[in-house]
Amino acid sequence: MNTGPAAGRPGNLADARDYRVIDEVRSYEQAEHEIDTLSDAGFPVENTRIVGVNLEQVEQVTGRLSVAKAAASSALGGASFGLFVSLFFLLFTPSISYWRVLLFGVLAGAIFGAVYGAIVQAMQSGRRDFASVRSLVPNSYEIQVRSQHVNESIAILQEAGILAV
Repeated sequence: MNTGPAAGRPGNLADARDYRVIDEVRSYEQAEHEIDTLSDAGFPVENTRIVGVNLEQVEQVTGRLSVAKAAASSALGGASFGLFVSLFFLLFTPSISYWRVLLFGVLAGAIFGAVYGAIVQAMQSGRRDFASVRSLVPNSYEIQVRSQHVNESIAILQEAGILAV
């Protein structure tokens, strides 16, 4: 029996061998529907999991990125950080003017953020003049159930008309 610190966690290999695939679907919504059907039937859903398989990394380009846009984006992040630092500072110095400290923190953060963003983008020398968002996208989802509950889960899903008999 595995009793180490990783026992029972989803990434544990010994735990992974205890699951069996009962269905594979194309969308996460379909996978949710199957688990919800099991739950509605009183099945112990803590013995199930949804696993995304055949992952692809997708990078969606969102637009051109100039030095000015990089500076503006970094200014927003810097302003947020400046606000956080100001609020933290105010916890320990309650006698100071709140608005001045907050305003200074936001402005200083925005200025430092903008300068940093502009410098980093300028140093790219045109190698990456676009903004993007990366994500991992599975091609399908497996419904997996612990070995000792496979027959019960299949019977419930067949009765509901989700799995073919």
